[in-house]
Amino acid sequence: MRRLIGIGLPLLLLLAALTRTGALVPVYADPAEIPEQTRELLEKSLSVTELEREIERIGSLRTEAERDIIHSETELARQEIEIAAHREKAGRALRSYYMGQKDILLSGILNAGSLSELLRTWELMELVFRSDREALLAYQEEYDRLRQSYEALAKSKTELSEVENALIAQRDRITALRQEVDEALAGSGQEAYLRQLMNEMQAYWRNVGLYEVREHFRALSKAMGRLPDWIQQNPGIMKTSGLKATITVTDEQLNEFIRSEDGRFEQFEISFVPGKMVLEGDNGSLSVRIEGHYTLENEPQNAILFHVDKLVFNGLELPDTTRADLEREFDLGFYPQRLIKYVTADTVDIQEGELVVGLKIGK
Repeated sequence: MRRLIGIGLPLLLLLAALTRTGALVPVYADPAEIPEQTRELLEKSLSVTELEREIERIGSLRTEAERDIIHSETELARQEIEIAAHREKAGRALRSYYMGQKDILLSGILNAGSLSELLRTWELMELVFRSDREALLAYQEEYDRLRQSYEALAKSKTELSEVENALIAQRDRITALRQEVDEALAGSGQEAYLRQLMNEMQAYWRNVGLYEVREHFRALSKAMGRLPDWIQQNPGIMKTSGLKATITVTDEQLNEFIRSEDGRFEQFEISFVPGKMVLEGDNGSLSVRIEGHYTLENEPQNAILFHVDKLVFNGLELPDTTRADLEREFDLGFYPQRLIKYVTADTVDIQEGELVVGLKIGK
C-alpha cells in the first residue's frame, strides 16, 4: 500500500506492553508472528469495534425511520381533513345524477323556444357539468394521494420493524462476542496486557486502519469508473464476433491500469484466481488483504458487481458488517453500457490470471 500520510506508527509501537512480571514481551511487527490465541482475541476485539459502529449506523436508520413515520402520520391526518370536503362535493354530484336532479337541464335544452335560450341553457349545463367533473376529479386525486401515503406509511413501518430486528440481532451478537472476549481474558493469565493490546489495536483500526481501507476503496471505485475509457483505449482487450463480444482483462493489465490512475497502488497487487479476485497490499506497518467475487446483475441496471467476501487488516479478519458497509459506500462494479451504449453483459468468469466478461449487442 502507499506510504501512510505522515503515519510513523508501526505496529511495533502499538503492541509494546508489560507483562505481569514487568518485563517487555515480544512485539509482533509481522502478523504471522502473533500467537494464534492472541490473534483470535484481537480479531474478536476488532469485531466488537465494528459491531459497535454497525449498531450506531442501524440506530441512525431507526431514528430516521421513526421521524418519517411521524411525518407521514401528520400528513395523513391533514389529507384526511382535505379529502372529507372533496368527498362531500363528489357525493352531492353523484347523488344529483342518480336522483335525476340534472334532468331539468336536459329538459330545458329540449324545450328551448329560441336559439338564444338554447345557448344560455347549454352554457349553464356546461358550467354545472364542469363543476361536477372537477369535484369528482379532485376527490379521485386526493383519494389516490391518500392511498399512496398509507402505502408509504406501511412501507416505513415495515422498514422500521426490519431495522429494529437488525438492531436486536447485532446487539445480541456483540453481547455474545464481548462475553467470549471476557472469558478468554479471564482465563489467559495476562488480562491486563491483553486488554491493553486490544485497546491499542482497536484505536489503531479506528484512527488509521479504517481510514486507509476506506481511502483505498474510494480510489479503486474511482479507477473502476474510468475502466470503460481505458478498455476503449486498448482495443485488443475486447474482441467481437457477430452480435457477441468478449472482454478479457489480465491481472497484470489491471494492476498497470490502477497504478496509472493512483500512485498509492504501487504497493498494491491484484490477482485473479479461479472464482475470485484478491487485492493485497503491505507497506511494512499496515497490511490489507481483500478477497471477493463478481456477480452479474440486471436490476436496477445491467452491471458486473464486486462483493467483498473477506477483509483482513494486519492479519486480523474483520466481520461481515465491515464488508457490507464498504460495499454500500464504494462501488467497484463494471457497467458495460458506459463502454458501448447498446450492449449488456451476460456472463462473468474469473479464471487463473484473468477476468472474462461476455457481452451481447442489443437488449
